[in-house]
Amino acid sequence: MASAARSTLQHRVWRWHFFAGLMVIPFAIILAITGAIYLFKPQLDAAIEARINANAAPLAGETLPADALLASAQAAYPGSSLAKIVVQSSPDDPTLEIDLRGADGLRTYWVDRTTGDVLHSVATPARFMNFVKRIHGTLLAGDRGSLVVEIMASWFIILIITGIYLWWPRGAAWWRVFVPDFAANGGKRETWRKVHGMGGAWIGGLILAILLSGLPWTQVWGDGFTKAKSLAGLKAPGQEWFVTLQSTAPHTDHSDHDHSMHTGAELWDQGKGAAEVSVKSATAAGGDLRPLTLDEVFRAARPEQYAPPVEVQPPRGANGVWTVRSMAASRPGRVTVHYDRWTGEEILRIAFTDHNPVDRFVAQAVAFHEGALFGWLNQLTGVVAALGVILLSLTGAIMWWRRRPKGRIAVPPMPADKRLAAGVVVLILVLGLFLPMAGLTLLIALAVDTLIGLGGRLRRKPA
Repeated sequence: MASAARSTLQHRVWRWHFFAGLMVIPFAIILAITGAIYLFKPQLDAAIEARINANAAPLAGETLPADALLASAQAAYPGSSLAKIVVQSSPDDPTLEIDLRGADGLRTYWVDRTTGDVLHSVATPARFMNFVKRIHGTLLAGDRGSLVVEIMASWFIILIITGIYLWWPRGAAWWRVFVPDFAANGGKRETWRKVHGMGGAWIGGLILAILLSGLPWTQVWGDGFTKAKSLAGLKAPGQEWFVTLQSTAPHTDHSDHDHSMHTGAELWDQGKGAAEVSVKSATAAGGDLRPLTLDEVFRAARPEQYAPPVEVQPPRGANGVWTVRSMAASRPGRVTVHYDRWTGEEILRIAFTDHNPVDRFVAQAVAFHEGALFGWLNQLTGVVAALGVILLSLTGAIMWWRRRPKGRIAVPPMPADKRLAAGVVVLILVLGLFLPMAGLTLLIALAVDTLIGLGGRLRRKPA
């Protein structure tokens, strides 16, 4: 009885392993294409900005103050407030990029630093690379889409590992995993299987590394990773993901401040808040202090000392702080500094080295995922991986089509070697524990499969 139950479980897991592969294929191709495009965000953004800058007045002498440029952008978007400014990476850049938040959502403006004219504006989510990123991360479906992406990425990891296990040569030289014998007579179906297996052997490890490095962005795995770090005592400096900072307001009671959320130091953008930590400046209460102007913030921050691009975010709430952040592609170059809104005093500085070793390692892995760890060669590596994903997806679909039972949407039969099938089942179950969304969907699929099987037996049972 136990043997029969075990055999039934193996058969069901085997079937759903193949069904999962079929479901993953279209999503894998979408993620590969959008991921390959997003690798070249720096170049594409620079090309777009160059077209805008071509319409700017030549730089000559003094440029307009930052406050005047902000006022010009806000005049074009009445009722808006400053969300973020991206400081020009070079003194020769003739425009300032300003993000404003208003009734119609976030909009990005490029303002001529010499004349104050708005040269171009666009809804921030509609910017090409932001649009590509939303497809890649959420399939344009918000949190639900993000869960779908996590499920598909988790199953792709399982498929690569189990695929390599199935492809590994038994009774032949190990190097045949990389160079199969195409001369052996096996027909077109066998040729496609060899192309698929060889492709997975050559590029599966690279694809696996990219998929694993993307897990910290995900909802379920990413949140679990954050909680695991917290339980292990691994927290970011002064905060976890977000930090609440407050300037010392000149005419208020220190016990009743309007706290505002500010990111402490984004090594990678998970988009989730965690515990708040309050940090006060040492500024004394009282006096006739006035908030800093934007130009004074620029002077206090000295952005030329930071690796570009440099972002400036305004205080939030009545007593928030100014935040200046380097978002350099190279993670060790990133630094976040918070300034008192009344005096310009530096309240908190967080550099890459202030983070725990796990976060530093993961940040470098995320940079690899983005194609930003070692320049153009990293981008090329990402493109090769994306092409590999498409190759495995298309050859996998062709293999299934040629091997499926004729005339039915079904999966190939289990291999004659029961130990081979058992090994695949064990791998799937173990990986399902590491990748909870894959494990959960497998449990749901097995439960549905079991219920369908029970229903079929009851219908066949004689009265």
